[in-house]
Amino acid sequence: MPRGERPLDEGDSPLLLFAADLRRLRTDAGKPSYRELSRRAHFSASTLSDAAGGRKLPGLDATLAYVRACQGDESVWERRWHDLAVAMAQSRTNDGPSPYVGLNPFTREDADRFFGREALTHRLVDRLEKQPFLAVFGASGEGKSSLLRAGVAARFPNAVVCTPGSDPDAALADALALHPDLLVVDQFEELFTLCEDEVQRQAFLDALLAADCRRVIAVRSDFYPHCAQYPKLAEALTDAQVLLGTMTPDELRRAITQPAATVGCTVETALLTTLVAEAAGRSGVLPLVSHALLETWHRKRGNTLTLGGYQAAGGIQGALAQSAEAAFATLDESEQHLAKQLLLRLSADGTKRPVPRQEVVGEEVLDVLAGTRLITVDEHTVEVTHEALFQAWPRLRAWLDEDHEGLRTHRRLTDAARTWRELGQDDDSLYRSTRLAETTEWVARARPELTGTEREFIGASKARERRRTRRLRWTAAGLAVMLVATAASAVVAVQQRREVERLGLISQSQRLASASEALAVSDPQQSARKAGEAYRAYPTPEARSRVLSASASARGRKLDHLEGWSFSFGKDFVGLMGQEGLVVHDTATLSLKARWRPSTTGVVFSWAIAPDGRTIAVCLHDGRIVLWTGPEDDQVVLQRQGTRGGVAFSADGSSLVVGGDVWDLATRKVRYALPVGPINGPFDIADDRVLALVTAGSLSLWDLQTRQRTGGLQVQSGEITRVRLLPGGKLAALATTEGQVQVRDLATGAVVATPPAHTGVVNSLSLSADGSMLISGGEDGRVHIWDVANGTAITTITTNEPARSARFAPDGGLAVLTPRALRFWPPGAVPRTAGYTVRALTVDDDGTIVTLDEAGVIERRDSTLRTVKRIETGVPQSRSGRFSPNHDLVVLNGDLQVRDARTGETVSAPTVPAGNSATSIAFGDNQIAVVNSADPDAVWSLDRESKPDFIGGDSSGPRTAVSFGGHDGQLVLAREDGEVLIRDPGTQYQNLALPRTHSAAVRVLALSPDRRILATGGDDGLIALWDTAGWQKIGELRGHVDAVKALEFSPDGSRLASGSTDRSVIVWDVRERTAWATLRGHSRGVTHVAWRPDGSQLVSAGADAIQVWGLDMAQALRVVEN
Repeated sequence: MPRGERPLDEGDSPLLLFAADLRRLRTDAGKPSYRELSRRAHFSASTLSDAAGGRKLPGLDATLAYVRACQGDESVWERRWHDLAVAMAQSRTNDGPSPYVGLNPFTREDADRFFGREALTHRLVDRLEKQPFLAVFGASGEGKSSLLRAGVAARFPNAVVCTPGSDPDAALADALALHPDLLVVDQFEELFTLCEDEVQRQAFLDALLAADCRRVIAVRSDFYPHCAQYPKLAEALTDAQVLLGTMTPDELRRAITQPAATVGCTVETALLTTLVAEAAGRSGVLPLVSHALLETWHRKRGNTLTLGGYQAAGGIQGALAQSAEAAFATLDESEQHLAKQLLLRLSADGTKRPVPRQEVVGEEVLDVLAGTRLITVDEHTVEVTHEALFQAWPRLRAWLDEDHEGLRTHRRLTDAARTWRELGQDDDSLYRSTRLAETTEWVARARPELTGTEREFIGASKARERRRTRRLRWTAAGLAVMLVATAASAVVAVQQRREVERLGLISQSQRLASASEALAVSDPQQSARKAGEAYRAYPTPEARSRVLSASASARGRKLDHLEGWSFSFGKDFVGLMGQEGLVVHDTATLSLKARWRPSTTGVVFSWAIAPDGRTIAVCLHDGRIVLWTGPEDDQVVLQRQGTRGGVAFSADGSSLVVGGDVWDLATRKVRYALPVGPINGPFDIADDRVLALVTAGSLSLWDLQTRQRTGGLQVQSGEITRVRLLPGGKLAALATTEGQVQVRDLATGAVVATPPAHTGVVNSLSLSADGSMLISGGEDGRVHIWDVANGTAITTITTNEPARSARFAPDGGLAVLTPRALRFWPPGAVPRTAGYTVRALTVDDDGTIVTLDEAGVIERRDSTLRTVKRIETGVPQSRSGRFSPNHDLVVLNGDLQVRDARTGETVSAPTVPAGNSATSIAFGDNQIAVVNSADPDAVWSLDRESKPDFIGGDSSGPRTAVSFGGHDGQLVLAREDGEVLIRDPGTQYQNLALPRTHSAAVRVLALSPDRRILATGGDDGLIALWDTAGWQKIGELRGHVDAVKALEFSPDGSRLASGSTDRSVIVWDVRERTAWATLRGHSRGVTHVAWRPDGSQLVSAGADAIQVWGLDMAQALRVVEN
């Protein structure tokens, strides 16, 4: 029988009235059980019950889920929730100054309450005594500003702190004029985001590096590539870099408890445990921790900061958003519009952008936002207190995502208006024609809140344009007769002016496309934006190429999440564990299947999914162990209290290891305890026999059968943070605090391989299902994939965000967890180990992608490259095979055979010399032609089982490619020396040599669908086009810088796709004989290309991966601009 609902406390507080009304809503809906509400809302029953409990303000998402499940009006309840949040915030008592600074950085004046980084502060001060220049790199939110201001600068009597801003020369000159013994340049990335003058930027760097004082700069780690572009700075950084990582648990404890202790307060143990668990190992979380502590301070009970107060504030993830929403809700509609415009003005592509105080309108709005410390205001400037706000407040994040181009237009307007004012309102600096029209259109559409200077600038630009128009009209009226006489020259002049404008736009487009190309690896998101800007400026082939390439690289699926910290795959789902508990999504559709939350106070310590892919085991911080199999099933509690620890299932799923105890899942009792102590650090188990356990930074090894310790390992530098046992249990991959990855022999301890390292902390190590590939994900945003058997690097994927976890999906795809999303790469787009090579490629009529690989496996894939069918032929392919034009047949190369491409069954097996394999294969009308570099060429009919007709021999020289020609029976043969021969059955297969065009071997031939054009591609990178009627050359296509290996005409013959060992795919306009787009994304040479039957997509394959290229420009633009 379900337990009755707890009565509400006595009283008439706004919170109790809110809870009572929620309960009344449930009663009006027929009083469904909380289990039924949980099923409807996909929230746990305990969370929904707590929402109407009246003890604390529930989260907005939980409130709306409750209302939705009871069929209430969500918009009404959302407004009520915001009103209640404001009322509760305004009811706080004045409890004295807080020891926590919230989003603000600690300053020199806060040195007495700055804790947690003492050891690092000492090391930095010691290094500055020995070397005059240091650079501290770290992700946003790691505490660089606080470390350098309250830690390092506080140790020097005359330290000066500055930021570059938009005028770095002036900022540096002002700072050096104070003759500092230490110069701290904080927010160093402003040199690249706010200063647009390259000359000024270089002058600042020269002066900084030459300054006669100690200097330390704080740089966001994602701006490291920007620093590397300046040789002098790069040289200075060679031995002067310090990487600031996440705080250790001990450092976090001091940072949480000691500020409170300085004012005679304490932090409740439950709150301390929860905070450390939620923040440890998470990049960029410190501003959110600080803000949550500030809000918890305002809700403290007596002199104690409590877990209840922390949860009421919204926790790490919710406190900042809750504060921002509460402040925003106090504004009326017009003020909210002003607030939106102000916050957008204060952003520059995710970084802070200080604006002059006089540019800001709306004093009431300013007071509200500053009062909640969302923004910081001083005498001269206004800025966002911390850029964490851009990600933590969903409303602001949505605003920023709405109109990237509009934001850029506003930035340009602000800078142009300021320049106009500084130049004494010079007419030459006003907007004209195109730029004025673009800005005017944006102002009318977006209704931005402009500053007085911006409005005056636009007004002056319009007035100047009107004056220019009037002058032209008067001139036209007075010179009408002359214009008649000179009409021809006027037309020419207009055409010339338009051509100049067009060339200018083309140049701008090409510059932006070049910038997009340069950023493709280091900053894919910025690269995609610039690609879109380039195409919008002018649709040049370069811009089109970048848009299509960037779109293809972003084609993988994405699952947004709320601060997930780990994930794993089940049978048909992916589980994501985070602050909201466990969220389960369907792997095929990514739709939400279920939610699980341990309780209102439970915090997950570790979890695992059983080998059957159905059962999930969770260990909570309080030691509870819970088994869960789905939303409709009850939880099984194995242990209600005890020692927390890591969780792992045995290979057969019958046992569960938790913190050193081995549980029998059939009896739900502990079988035995391992003599290893609590397992609460990284560990791995191989074959239910070998346990590798990281303790205090070193590795210990245990035999699980004898329960004896068998050895251990240490690293010379740093500490071990991750471990993964390789197949067989004799080798282990280790990751260290310094970003190194090593493969060690467990018997000898020797380092047997060094996979690619990371520049920051390594967050995860995992293996592919077959153990052939090791994947590491790091705080530096890189994911390295390494070939275990061959000991070689396969590829590196850049996520542009910290990679918290990375692993292979059951379908062979790749999944990477970042702070904001779980991103998926389709299986074919993930590089394979050495030995996997596509030997033939086609796209079926229904869009199915079909490949034949080196092992003789035929795979059918959907448009996302997921394998839907796999056929083992048992015939290894040493050379390229061939699919028929109708996609029904495939020729296997080795022992030549024709198979049904859908079933793998043999259709024809011609009698050919033993061991014969083809250099090239071609399909004709019910015929197949085969050539070999030395053996006679052969043609056989599919109508009969017989020996092929041998039509030539060694006298023709080594052949490299074959194609059927313009009419029946005609063959085209390519040779190693670059010659192309035509064999016609009407001339008894005598050779007609085409005019020599290629300077090296011709490797590939392609015939257009109407058989009127033949394309030849060679090792010289040249593609030649031939008219098959008279065999005259009709064009040359030049664009590849290395050998052409693949050619394929589009289904309508209007385009030609080519692939090359230069790793590019070029789509050619056959009629214009020009490159329509150059597609880049392969890490190795491209060997095959194939068109989707409707021509909307192109598929390419090489030694690295399969790539799908969408050619719909409108769709591609939507992808890169979003």
